[in-house]
Amino acid sequence: MIMAMDCNKLIGKTGGLPWHISSDLKYFKRVTMNKPIVMGRVTFDSIGKPLPGRTNIVITRDANWNEPGVVVAGSLQKGLNAAREQGTEEAMVIGGASICKLAMPVTERLYLTVIDHEFAGDTWLDSFDWNDWTIVSEDPHDERGDGGYQFCYYVLDRQAFALP
Repeated sequence: MIMAMDCNKLIGKTGGLPWHISSDLKYFKRVTMNKPIVMGRVTFDSIGKPLPGRTNIVITRDANWNEPGVVVAGSLQKGLNAAREQGTEEAMVIGGASICKLAMPVTERLYLTVIDHEFAGDTWLDSFDWNDWTIVSEDPHDERGDGGYQFCYYVLDRQAFALP
């Protein structure tokens, strides 16, 4: 999974991002390139077209929905199965919040950008809990010319649960 959130776990505002940080968009592209990306239909609609260099898998309950260049799946499980069929080492769930909530329990690695700012919005990553993850790497940034925000790229792996 790859997500960006503010310090309050906010991830969206009226179907889009509450911020514009061009270096984070470039990071997203670099991390997801040549990997299948799994998203909900609303997220696809907010992007507006299939992202090049990636198999775009859109989850929707609308059996009649289709879009050229997109693999359509009726459930998260069918979407993840379609991603596995691509034969890549890693597939990326990219949103929205309801898809992330469904995928969070089976997500093994999370690429998370945390922006040190409070934004206004309407969609949160409530399914994320720091206690479930181990930090593999962190890369802080201070983008004075890119909105003036401080943020950090985290790579997180799901913690293994020890049996008593």
